[in-house]
Amino acid sequence: MLKRILFVVSFVLLKGCLAETTDAYLLKTFSLPSDLNFMPTLGNGHLGYTIYGDAIFMNGVYNGPGGNSKRARIPNWLNISTELCDRFGCASAEDVEVNGTSYEMDLRNGYFRSLTAYKSLGITVEQRTYPHKYYNRALVYEVVASRRTSSSSRVNSPQFLKLTQHPGTSSNAFEFVVLNNGSSTSSGDFRTLRGRTEVLEFEKFQPDPQEIFILFSESLEQPLQLEWPAWQSELRHRIIITIDRQESVARKELEDVLQLDPKSFLQKHTDSWNSFWDREFSIELRGDDALELSQIVNAGIFYLVSSLPSLNTNQQNEPFYGLSPTGLGRGNLEADYQGHNFWDTEIWMLPIVTQFGFQYAKEVLDYRFRKLEGARYNANATGFKGARFPWESAYTGTEVTNPCCPEVAQQEIHISPDISFAMQKFFAQSEDYVWTCETAWPIAAEVAEFLVSRATCEEKQNLCHFLNIMGPDEDHPDVNDNVYTNAVAKIALEFAEWAGQMCGNTSTKLFEKWRQLSDRLVILKDDELNYHPQHLGYTLNTIVKQADTILLGFPLRFDTSSTHLNDLHIYANVTRESGPAMTWSMFAANYLGTSEDWRAHDYFERGYKSYVRPEFKVWSETPLGYEGSANFLTGIGGFLQALIFGYGGLDFGRDGNKTVMFRSQASMPPNVNEVHVNYIRYGDSKCRFIFSNLSSEMQCSMQSGPGFEMVQNQKRTMLGKSFNLTHVRGDSPQHISIVR
Repeated sequence: MLKRILFVVSFVLLKGCLAETTDAYLLKTFSLPSDLNFMPTLGNGHLGYTIYGDAIFMNGVYNGPGGNSKRARIPNWLNISTELCDRFGCASAEDVEVNGTSYEMDLRNGYFRSLTAYKSLGITVEQRTYPHKYYNRALVYEVVASRRTSSSSRVNSPQFLKLTQHPGTSSNAFEFVVLNNGSSTSSGDFRTLRGRTEVLEFEKFQPDPQEIFILFSESLEQPLQLEWPAWQSELRHRIIITIDRQESVARKELEDVLQLDPKSFLQKHTDSWNSFWDREFSIELRGDDALELSQIVNAGIFYLVSSLPSLNTNQQNEPFYGLSPTGLGRGNLEADYQGHNFWDTEIWMLPIVTQFGFQYAKEVLDYRFRKLEGARYNANATGFKGARFPWESAYTGTEVTNPCCPEVAQQEIHISPDISFAMQKFFAQSEDYVWTCETAWPIAAEVAEFLVSRATCEEKQNLCHFLNIMGPDEDHPDVNDNVYTNAVAKIALEFAEWAGQMCGNTSTKLFEKWRQLSDRLVILKDDELNYHPQHLGYTLNTIVKQADTILLGFPLRFDTSSTHLNDLHIYANVTRESGPAMTWSMFAANYLGTSEDWRAHDYFERGYKSYVRPEFKVWSETPLGYEGSANFLTGIGGFLQALIFGYGGLDFGRDGNKTVMFRSQASMPPNVNEVHVNYIRYGDSKCRFIFSNLSSEMQCSMQSGPGFEMVQNQKRTMLGKSFNLTHVRGDSPQHISIVR
């Protein structure tokens, strides 16, 4: 018997409303990955899930105490399969054509689909699933069945579609109660569940369990049979699930959705995705052999955006709870880092998120601002002042590092200055003075206070140290004066002083305290070999886990001298093969800023070829043959930074009270002739950025203000409110700033 959400539409008409997806945005395969962890992970910043996985996750919803807190798993009631049946039984694999089932991730339009052709039956069945980008409380499953021929007697017999849910086991994160079983056919009578998390993360900052409401357009507690009369050429059906912390919000979303016809509903979703690609951000690689790399680039952007909030939605978004290394659609496993936030957010992902749009970056950084109280508590609880951001944070903003590894939480203090550094970088590109005073300055000041209280100073030698710490290289705990930590701390201290003065603070005593620590912090350097030892006592040829000291060049811009080139030579030979993906991207980006830029190509390819699984271009944390996380957004962030900032020769920084766009020599990745980036943002301008091996072109237009100024070879040139500048290979660097 047909249920109330049954639509008979023309499949041809439905397909006609979608633009043809080009190969660069379409990932198609006839066989699934052997490890289904590498299926696409989809999301909209509010909800996320992995295709064919057993879990749905919601932004900010965690369960478990302290280090055992992890994203609270909602059974994946959207994981639905459709079988084609008649009075003789259901179709089997023998009825499917050879290569008769294709699996497609449509990056351009933001959905996953499978398409199965039953040759002997003359029928095709398409199944599509996606989290809606505009109606972002809604998760969608759609099936369309089409008869291609009527020549078979079996085709002309009564047929039906059998829909079955595969949600996985019951969740141990929630106590679910059925508020409405949806048995009535009256309007608005939806099956409704209320879920409450079982365990608080930290009672001081979370006095009550988290509560969510889940509404279903119809119940699939038992397999659903949809009658398909022989005279009917096409049959389409959709299942909608809406989830929110407020039942009224989830109900309104579902009611609003069900008022739309399927074509309009899907069109609203694809329009939202196309608007992002066309108006917010995209990268086009040109070259005869650039297709695979183009797909990897587009998939990386897609998977990263999928964990960010949609900025244009049917109902107002809830506060955002940050980017974890494997995204919103994962997080209840240790391999998914339990959905926690790390330094990965600010150092590896945020520089790319900023290119998508400043509001996306503010959503990410606002999480840190809202959790400043938790960082203050964390500093006080460990015997220090100011704000100490935890190595891992989740719902409350307090320390939730896994109990396996207490030394990591105790020693990786660099995350606090990492956040300050990221805020300075965001200011350097956005030139948002109001945001800097309201959001960045309070954090920078508290981080500076923590650094002062954490340092150990020798008054006689006028030196200060950070003792018993761990840098990015987690293979070396309990070391002194990790050079990356000390360098990023100096940058954070200097930014705090500048921001305080710019925002009107007049405490010279406070600024002097921060300045003294910055001036006295030890930056280790071996003058004889002209390199930076990773930490005190580091011995040459000692194996390290990942990019650490080399980050002094890019992204820190702390040391770009001949010492930095020697650092690259030394650490390239001792970084272990199983290191995370972003390590090799950073070697590429850093070599591109030296006289040995030709070395970058091997590292750039190494940074993705062994890490990206072929079917849907999903990233692994580790290379093939090693265990690691899937949908590794951190690796995507490093890879895209190497492409835009490394090969593009582009960067942003602060020079005194001015912001600066730095442009230097551009290069091309292997098999690419030209790169087009739409858009790069600088202040209130949006810029088209095109580069090749011979030159780079930047076209910017300012909405308001006096205009731009360029400094090149010590010559100053006023550019007005718009410019189109070419930088030819071999030219001196260009420094472009906004006139104030």
